[in-house]
Amino acid sequence: MKLDRVAFALFALGVAVIVVAMFWSLSAYGEVGRMVASKGVRPNSSFACFVWWPERCDVLAAAHAEKGTLAYSPFAFWAGVLLILVSFVLQLLPREAGEGWAARLQRLLLPVDRVSTIVGQFFAWSVLLLTLAVSYEVFSRYVLGAPTDWAFDASYILYGILFIMAGAYALARNAHVRGDFLYRAWSPRRQAGMDLVLYLLFFFPGIIAFIYSGYGFAAQSWFSHEHSAYSPAGPPIYHYKTIIPVTGILLLLQGIVEVVRCLICLKTGGWPQRLHDVEELEKLILEQTAAREASS
Repeated sequence: MKLDRVAFALFALGVAVIVVAMFWSLSAYGEVGRMVASKGVRPNSSFACFVWWPERCDVLAAAHAEKGTLAYSPFAFWAGVLLILVSFVLQLLPREAGEGWAARLQRLLLPVDRVSTIVGQFFAWSVLLLTLAVSYEVFSRYVLGAPTDWAFDASYILYGILFIMAGAYALARNAHVRGDFLYRAWSPRRQAGMDLVLYLLFFFPGIIAFIYSGYGFAAQSWFSHEHSAYSPAGPPIYHYKTIIPVTGILLLLQGIVEVVRCLICLKTGGWPQRLHDVEELEKLILEQTAAREASS
């Protein structure tokens, strides 16, 4: 159990390091973006400088040295990747003699689920903040006759954060939309086979493109120090747009463990355990009906 806690701590730390590295790289690019854009490092091509050391990215370090600011180093990104890989290796170590690979692979799943759950539950509080912001705007507008100049921006930012940051959490709970009228009638192995094909053909290419393009989208926002144009307050939104590639990283990690789940199911014929905190009412009704039919 102690080894499991260490492995989970390393995984969570690795994810945190990658997220911090992403904010650092975008912030650093925003400081010198105008100095290096004409030298080949434009926002839509800056992702390479986040993950590696291509020659064209040397101008970033030179620009930071000229300006006296701190340059980003891809070592931060790879430090996070290394922590995640070490946590995976620790989870795969046998806990007892003769332990099979199915049990070892199962241990890879829950730490990722826990991180997705922590992130999802944390950002779920955006619902409360969104409710308070909209309620205050309605009261201020119709009772006090003094509409705010920030409620519109706050509402779409809070709703956007809630929607996008819940993606990995929903995937961990198997809660994304699918054609259940067909899927639920299949055997677990057939479900796993179809899921595996769809993950490999559509999910991973889509998520990788999402991370790449989302990073460029956020870099453009940092480049121009973008502010909202939809209200007089005009709050900065480049921090908000950084959430896009961060979400992609979380979805990519969750997608990896979903593929592991498919492989385990193909091997054993049953879906491995998931973490549970809430359930869809429809699922509970179906389980209760199946239990009654089995007992009668």
